[in-house]
Amino acid sequence: PRVSRIVRVVRARLYYPRLMSRPFEKVALADAVGHLRPGMKVLLPAGCGDPVALLAEILRQADRLAPLTLMGGLRLDDYPFAAPEYAGKLRFATWHHSPKLAQAQARGDVDFVPIRYFDTVSVFAEGGAWAPDAVIVHCAPPDRAGYLSLGVSISYSLGAARRAPLVIAQVNPRMPRTLGNAFLHRSQIDCWAEAEHPLAEYPPTAVGDVERRIAGRVADLIPDGSTVQVGVGSIPQAVMEALAGKRDLGVHSLLVDHMLPLIESGVINNSRKRLHPGRMDVGEIMGTERLFRWAHDNPMVNMEPSDIVHDPQVVGTLGDFVSVNSAIEVDLLGQVNAESVEGRQVTGIGGQFDFVLGARQAAGGRSVIALPSTGRQGKVSRIVARLPAGARVTTPRFIADYVVTEWGTASLRGKSDAGRARELCRVAHPAFRESLEREVATS
Repeated sequence: PRVSRIVRVVRARLYYPRLMSRPFEKVALADAVGHLRPGMKVLLPAGCGDPVALLAEILRQADRLAPLTLMGGLRLDDYPFAAPEYAGKLRFATWHHSPKLAQAQARGDVDFVPIRYFDTVSVFAEGGAWAPDAVIVHCAPPDRAGYLSLGVSISYSLGAARRAPLVIAQVNPRMPRTLGNAFLHRSQIDCWAEAEHPLAEYPPTAVGDVERRIAGRVADLIPDGSTVQVGVGSIPQAVMEALAGKRDLGVHSLLVDHMLPLIESGVINNSRKRLHPGRMDVGEIMGTERLFRWAHDNPMVNMEPSDIVHDPQVVGTLGDFVSVNSAIEVDLLGQVNAESVEGRQVTGIGGQFDFVLGARQAAGGRSVIALPSTGRQGKVSRIVARLPAGARVTTPRFIADYVVTEWGTASLRGKSDAGRARELCRVAHPAFRESLEREVATS
């Protein structure tokens, strides 16, 4: 009942229509971008939902639009708007940094906003500090009732579009029509342009022996019937492979290619989920064409924006919820840095804090930080005595739960500082374990 009330309240807010219907005018790509004006802040969808054709047209019109601020989260391209030729013309505001933005940031064309994913739906929407003047969405074609599905990327885009002053849609017949809370009605869209092209893909990554050893230990922490959240990358992929012997798993947050074998074998069936049994609640789909086709009109997929997916209160009602995320380094207090290297922001907070907090609130919940014990080809330990100056704390020590490396599993919940340090030394690489233990002895 508590979850149902939360869902109803959020949906009521998101679905509440504007009093004035919008024209839903079909235009050419150039004319769609022609609605934008210099000085605007324009929100783009994330990941595989990238509206490639409209973005290319923005680049073509960059001189006219200067200065224009683009905004958004994780991108799979090379950030073409950050190239030197757009200096001073196109800016980028984001909560998900990348080393590919280093030059643009150095010249002042990047604003990094340190917020967790749950806050994007308020900060980058009407009334927020980065309220967009326009939202661009990437949609499947409208159905007979005039509803357009935002397909693979719902998280922060959908709610922002329902409240934006200007909404521009790229309609792509290759975008899967996903179900759930995924739709804009034609009356909520000012103009649209048709552009058919393959979606941006996130292909599977290479998995090595270290990742498989870590994944085996993580799998031991995931009981049958759990609802799981995993990210992208080699360790999450290895974790999915390691779950082949489990039963009745559910999925919350993200749908990726390496879940398909588990779905097809019945390991993931969502039958014991407490929220929407039989369906997975997903804000983003990141994968390849095979996954996109599987998700098309599939009733097992229930798209939800980040008001639901990333809300720790909702996550906290999921019972046996297991969150699996990674990190750059963890110190002996249990502080987790998943964002910075040598004081430089290289990624973002993402949903890690939301899911770790939600797991702590869930009855039977647990959060796992999984990472290799070393970096730089074994030259440095990723279990460190203390975080270096300038390091960001993504997950604070008071909610850190399990830390897993290829050498073992450290259980931190309820441990003293000394107990945490002992646990973390035990899972450090043997080449660094003795020096870490000396730090503990002298501190």
